[in-house]
Amino acid sequence: MRKLLTLVAVAALGVSLASCGSEKDEFGAGGIKVTSDFGQKPTVTHRDGEPEKGLVTEVLKEGDGPVVKKGELLTANYLGQIWRDGKVFDNSYDRGAPSSFPIGVGGVISGWDEGLVGKKIGSRVMLSIPSDKGYKETGNEQAGIKGDDTLIFVVDLVSAAGNDTPLDADPVTPSAPTKIKVSGPLNAEPKVTVPAGTKPPAKPGKPVVFAQGKGKPIEKGDQLIGRFVIYDYAGKKQASTWDAQPATAQSPGQPAAPTDQLPTVGPTNGQAGPLDGFASIPVGSRVLVELPASKDQAGKPVNAFAVIDVLNAFPAPKQTGQ
Repeated sequence: MRKLLTLVAVAALGVSLASCGSEKDEFGAGGIKVTSDFGQKPTVTHRDGEPEKGLVTEVLKEGDGPVVKKGELLTANYLGQIWRDGKVFDNSYDRGAPSSFPIGVGGVISGWDEGLVGKKIGSRVMLSIPSDKGYKETGNEQAGIKGDDTLIFVVDLVSAAGNDTPLDADPVTPSAPTKIKVSGPLNAEPKVTVPAGTKPPAKPGKPVVFAQGKGKPIEKGDQLIGRFVIYDYAGKKQASTWDAQPATAQSPGQPAAPTDQLPTVGPTNGQAGPLDGFASIPVGSRVLVELPASKDQAGKPVNAFAVIDVLNAFPAPKQTGQ
């Protein structure tokens, strides 16, 4: 009987040990565990001890979208947490909208560039990023990140687009009369022709749709992701997202790419914006919009218009005080 009880005790102990082992096995790559599904704010825990010394990536859920390419504008939801103390120093979920970053070209920390290029849209990716691929020895004092901190990110890849991404649209007869001609393929910078003698309007009119997108209607309060080219009424190009951005004292040069720095579809705080007329136009459209008169650095009046390819639209982020 004693021997039988001993065997039972050993068996019970074995179950207990197995349970402990399975609990440890719940940690994934890099000793990190992530709960919740794609699109939901994750909770991140990790094993005791020091983090891995190198970059660790794990696809927690693989999407079925296109592969993220170097140089594209990546739109993603993310949460960033410090290994040392478990502090969540930033996340987009609380802001209610994803963020966008040029990827693979030095516009973000190198751990993102290395870990996210080549992943599929719709994927949830975990990154464990050592300091040499994060904020390096300077850290980020405002975020509470020290120079030797390893950072854990959970990133939901929402969408990505480049200057060669074709619009999901059909060319249409312009939705309003205009002398300006807009043509060209829907995966390249549009060709714009301004007839001689064209004068700027007294005030901006309604946007003119040249290609009708097949996506969801744009809503008031949306932040747009798009490509654009700006011309004056003499037919001179003023700016284009198809042109590389030169380096400045504040930032390094960047290759040509779409942008999320377009005005919010408003009005915002009671103030009208240049893209307010985009409400109800479907995502994927190519649209001409007359811009309000402005002044250049010398104080000279500038009248211009933009042709915008709307690649995506999301609610503008909420202000969270972060």
